[in-house]
Amino acid sequence: PSSASRSDIGFGMKKFKFNLEPLYEYRQRLEELSRRDLAVAMRRLDEEEKKLSVIKNEYSRVNDELDRIKEAGAQADELEMHCSYIYGLKNHISGQDRIIAGVRAELERRQTEYLKASKDKKAIETVKERSFEEHEKEMNRLEQKITDDITSSRFKRGAEQ
Repeated sequence: PSSASRSDIGFGMKKFKFNLEPLYEYRQRLEELSRRDLAVAMRRLDEEEKKLSVIKNEYSRVNDELDRIKEAGAQADELEMHCSYIYGLKNHISGQDRIIAGVRAELERRQTEYLKASKDKKAIETVKERSFEEHEKEMNRLEQKITDDITSSRFKRGAEQ
């Protein structure tokens, strides 16, 4: 058994060419871009959640500090300053919650886009695989025909001698 390919043998077998290759490449690119956009959205959500965690930790710390200064008999202006800061942190937490909700919505949209791009690419991939299988069957059929013709010719020549 030789390791030569069909094109090396000289049967004139045509190489597989997928007619929808530009569409396949386009869909691959869309999938890659969608995957990248999804990763960006995931990183953004992670960053925003970390920011919220920092704000909540600060809120907790300042509340504990407020309790300590109350017990220590702090002045009204100091208590008012801490209360104002806590109020500002509450607003900041609410704002960050809204930001996170928006980022989550964006993440869901990006996930949907990625899934669609993946399915679209897979559909063309399936067509490409089937087309290649048909090409291979046709090449095998042609190769068998050529082999049969050669065998038949040899047999005829042997019978004539």
